[in-house]
Amino acid sequence: MNATDIANVLAKAAAFDQRTVGQADILAWHEALHDLDAADALAAVTRHYASSEQRLMPVHVRRIASDLARERHRVAREEAERLALEATAADAVTVRDRSADVADMLATLRDRLGPSDPSVLRRAEWVREERLRQRDAVPNPHYQGPPPPGGWPIPAADDQTA
Repeated sequence: MNATDIANVLAKAAAFDQRTVGQADILAWHEALHDLDAADALAAVTRHYASSEQRLMPVHVRRIASDLARERHRVAREEAERLALEATAADAVTVRDRSADVADMLATLRDRLGPSDPSVLRRAEWVREERLRQRDAVPNPHYQGPPPPGGWPIPAADDQTA
């Protein structure tokens, strides 16, 4: 915004709170609000006084103008998404399931490559580390093997007689 836009924002605020506006006010507010959109700043003044009795400060204008810009971008994004969905729905006739084509391509690739060696696909230092870990592994002293057919816990001998 330029100094004229700032003067318009301050004049609108003065209409609400009867403030006096001088050149120093315009320069100070311009320093704080120069990067905002003029229409958003003017709308921020109205929105502020519609919901607050506090005297308008630059921080209020900045916060409300940011909310207005964010809302405008959200509406534009939602509209673009809606149009994209409509275009996709209109073009749904040409969309087809390519799962079979992908499965054929993967089968062809699998046939060309042949069986794989997992150690080739791993970094050499990882393979070395895994071998050392397996060599130095200590069996788990709590391991009791696979569960029995009835599952755990194993029933006591006196429970089997009943």
